[in-house]
Amino acid sequence: MNLPISSFFHFGIRQKLLLVLMVVLFTTLTISGWLTLNEEKQRMIVQIENRGSDISRFVAKSLTYSVVGYDYHTIDLLLKEITLSEEVGYAKVTNTKGKVLSQAGTFINNSQRMQLFIEEISLDNDYLGELTLGLNTGIAHEFIDSQRFKFLQRELFITLIIVLGEFFALSYLIIRPVSTISKSLTTDDENQIAREIPLTSNDEFGMLAQQFNNLNKQLNDANLQLRNRVDFADKQLRNNVKELKAQKAELTRMNDEFLKLSVTDSLTGLFNRRYFEDHLETEISLTERHGDTLSIILIDIDHFKNINDTYGHVHGDDVLKQVAHAIKTRVRKSDIACRIGGEEFVVICKRAGKETATELAEDLRKTIQDLIVPVNEYQVHVTISLGVVTITPENFHTHARHLYRFADLALYFSKENGRNAVTHYDAIEEKQIAS
Repeated sequence: MNLPISSFFHFGIRQKLLLVLMVVLFTTLTISGWLTLNEEKQRMIVQIENRGSDISRFVAKSLTYSVVGYDYHTIDLLLKEITLSEEVGYAKVTNTKGKVLSQAGTFINNSQRMQLFIEEISLDNDYLGELTLGLNTGIAHEFIDSQRFKFLQRELFITLIIVLGEFFALSYLIIRPVSTISKSLTTDDENQIAREIPLTSNDEFGMLAQQFNNLNKQLNDANLQLRNRVDFADKQLRNNVKELKAQKAELTRMNDEFLKLSVTDSLTGLFNRRYFEDHLETEISLTERHGDTLSIILIDIDHFKNINDTYGHVHGDDVLKQVAHAIKTRVRKSDIACRIGGEEFVVICKRAGKETATELAEDLRKTIQDLIVPVNEYQVHVTISLGVVTITPENFHTHARHLYRFADLALYFSKENGRNAVTHYDAIEEKQIAS
């Protein structure tokens, strides 16, 4: 005996409403979730691009002077430091010829895993090279993929909860009253009299409305109190964050000030001897690595002891300040001017050959010679003696280890031959060979 399908599956009002509700709800949640995930994906892409651009510009700016000075050690340290974070997975610095100066991290040739950002490194509109940063985007894509699966689970769970809730709600609020009404409308076959409908809908709905309003008022009051507490806590938090930021800024400023004081001569504002000795070794190493040239100019104020004895140490300090200011304003931006003690100064001239360094020294000599320092009713004229030495790829092994001593010998030669003069160490060697 074949039974009809309707005997196995009976779709009443309750089942039909639940089926329609489930389909509509699942479809709505699917579309809403898909749109939300797409918006989240686009927002994360924009955030990655903005973040990558900001990091690229900041790191490129931080690398400028290191690239100019061929400070590979600092470049390596900076690239390794930024690639330690999960955000930056790869970093590379190239010079104007496309040669890789340094790189760190691991390059991944996959747009779903890494996004590249290229930033120009320049100083005073002069192109120095390029910085390439690779930001890890795999985490973001993995997050989106995981959200899809979680969304599907959440969507099924929410749909199930709502369907079950609606099932019981329909059973209690609609099906039961409808069944009661239906039974009440069934007439007695004998008397043809309809039974009284045992419903007091108006009273029940009125009571429900009253209870809901009371509950709603309580919830509003509680929500207002909670919001006030949240606003107060948020205000306190913002004030605390503001104070922390101010303290951090002050601490950073003090650290920078302490660092500056540790390498700066307090009287003249030039770099001190410690800074000179540290950077001289670095510049010599860079000169050897790149086969470049490097010069230093050793400067001594002529008869400075007589100035102190005649006018006093206070006015002697004024002379030192004026000479230091003249040196600082005449040297090139890439040069390093230092006071190494007493009336002695030194200038490290990067990428300066013999002719360039000698011309710079002669310019300093003439500038100081024309300098007039007012001391009370007197006008003090100052002269300086200078010694210059240059290392090149040809003389590196003979000059590099004795660079400062050779400059001192050249300075001594200027002193012994009348002062107010510039002597290059090569000139002393030539005279010694000639004699």
